Amino acid sequence: MHPRFPLLFSPLRIGSAEAKNRIVSTSHDAHFGEGGYPADRSIRYHVEKARGGAGLVQAFGTTSVHPSSPGGPGSIQNFDDSIIPHFQRMASEIHRYGALVTCQLVHRGRRMSSFASRRAPVSASDVPNERTWEIPHALSIREIREIVDAYAAAALRARRSGFDGVELAFFGDMLPDEFFSPAVNQRKDEYGGSLENRLRFSCEIVTAVREAVGRDFIVGVRVSAEDFLEGEAGRMERLAAARLLDELGALDFFSVTAGTVKGLLGRPRHVPSSYFPHGVYVDLVAPYREAVRVPIIYAGRIVHPTEAEDILQRGIADLVGMTRAIIADPEMPRKALEGRLDDIRLCVGANEGCIGRLYAGLPIECVQNPVIGREAELAGIHPASRRKRIVVVGGGPGGMEAARVAALRGHEVVLLEQDAELGGQIRIAARAPGRSEFLGIAAWLIRQVEKARVEIRVKTIATPELVRALHPDALIIATGSRPRTLSVPIASEALVVSAHDVLLERAVPCGRVVIIADDPHMAGPTTADFLAGRGYAVEVMTRHYLVGEGIDDTQKPLVLERLLRKKVVLSPLTEACEVRREGVRARHVLTGDTWLVPAETVVVACGGRANDELYHAIRDWPIERHLIGDALSPRRVHDALLEGTRVARAL
Repeated sequence: MHPRFPLLFSPLRIGSAEAKNRIVSTSHDAHFGEGGYPADRSIRYHVEKARGGAGLVQAFGTTSVHPSSPGGPGSIQNFDDSIIPHFQRMASEIHRYGALVTCQLVHRGRRMSSFASRRAPVSASDVPNERTWEIPHALSIREIREIVDAYAAAALRARRSGFDGVELAFFGDMLPDEFFSPAVNQRKDEYGGSLENRLRFSCEIVTAVREAVGRDFIVGVRVSAEDFLEGEAGRMERLAAARLLDELGALDFFSVTAGTVKGLLGRPRHVPSSYFPHGVYVDLVAPYREAVRVPIIYAGRIVHPTEAEDILQRGIADLVGMTRAIIADPEMPRKALEGRLDDIRLCVGANEGCIGRLYAGLPIECVQNPVIGREAELAGIHPASRRKRIVVVGGGPGGMEAARVAALRGHEVVLLEQDAELGGQIRIAARAPGRSEFLGIAAWLIRQVEKARVEIRVKTIATPELVRALHPDALIIATGSRPRTLSVPIASEALVVSAHDVLLERAVPCGRVVIIADDPHMAGPTTADFLAGRGYAVEVMTRHYLVGEGIDDTQKPLVLERLLRKKVVLSPLTEACEVRREGVRARHVLTGDTWLVPAETVVVACGGRANDELYHAIRDWPIERHLIGDALSPRRVHDALLEGTRVARAL
């Protein structure tokens, strides 16, 4: 029994198998597949979770069971026996580390897009998905039975491949969820109307899968306790549905979460970001443990082992999904087991690297862990062949990552930072409402550079003379960027400040505020949120199609909702052509119409400009030098971290 985590690190029987602990990496897509198969990148990604100590690794999130749900690039297709050798390799490698492995089986139903697949989407009825607005084909009885058989065949292939079990995705607007949904299912036959009829498709899948795989194979389901959408099944009906599924006597676990991908406000709640509290769905999931007879997996913003242990101690669930926590730090379970809690890189709920990229059709990353998805390249840190003296200029995320990795490789490292604190622009972003956890990225890096015995000098301006006096063998310049200024006429008496200065409270706006947000990401909207929360009247104008156009789909609707509820005026397709004392002369980017937007203060959120003067000042020095992060080109946190780690590994 672990002294601090007695339940979290205790074994648990799940059906015919035993998990060594209660930590679960729940099913999720990563878009690492190739040609419908799990490529080396995909396998290594999941194996690292087992190596890091997770008790149950639930692989994939889009393992399609039927050609009518082909999936997009990077997805996995379990249509025939050609998948078995790939699954066998993956199961074998995960089992080497003592973890159980299951495979999620899905049919996306109306979530499919004919633009990508050139196949008509299918569903219970011809009600369109609110994301694509494509009208699906309503399945016939014969087609329903064909898909049920496909689930059973896919599960049997997983068993033959050496997997310990399968999870059936009955949530998130997948096809079984579409049959269950009273808003989607408008059928008049035995598959529509009453709860029992709407659940018939799901029950047939469970029964067919169990008959195909036998009793000594895990079969579970993932369901939603609440979709938070008008017209959908309520909480009590969902609980009743879980009881009916449990009464089949064919299931070994329920994985319970909340939210859905339906509708604009569905996705933010489906994968809750830092705008939501930790354990956000605990109260919704708690009744399921009494309602069903098999183990419950809770999933929803559990980022620290102490939070997971608390859920188990309170009897809310039997296992805890810590998926994004394990993405942020695949070694989190082992670090907790060893008592190295300070070394855990905690998930900050940013969403932009993992689920945000996924919803954009891209392979996932982690906003703060550059190793994720690049395990073959970056998982190991190897000693340098020759010890060098490395000077890193800039204590933002890129500079700290470069310093950390260089020191771990055995180099002597000096880190110079002009401010009194390390952290760079992370400290600014974290001051916006709902973004305070972002500071955790810097906090982990600060702890690690200190542990790696990096010599840290704050309040130090790195002049060429100072750098030369340090006699570096190699120089890494991570000096970040400065706020980009407006390139339009500005009246001398106009009050114009940067979003950075507003968030740091170095500038105090007065009167009505107009934010010029040419940066399509978070800076403009979160600054507006910050000011509106302090009582300012705020308007955000952007030349893009909408304010926050570059924010991912799991946060954009929520961010915009927050602004609208605070009466912030959103003006898309609008550019500033002049700043006057009385306001901003604006122009519509399509029509060319101009008008005056009244404002006493103008806040500029137009991105950054590379702070690369030091790099150019020493361009003739005969030493190895590298320019990384925003000093190379202003982008996002992940770009700086990735460049920092790659440069340090190459020294």
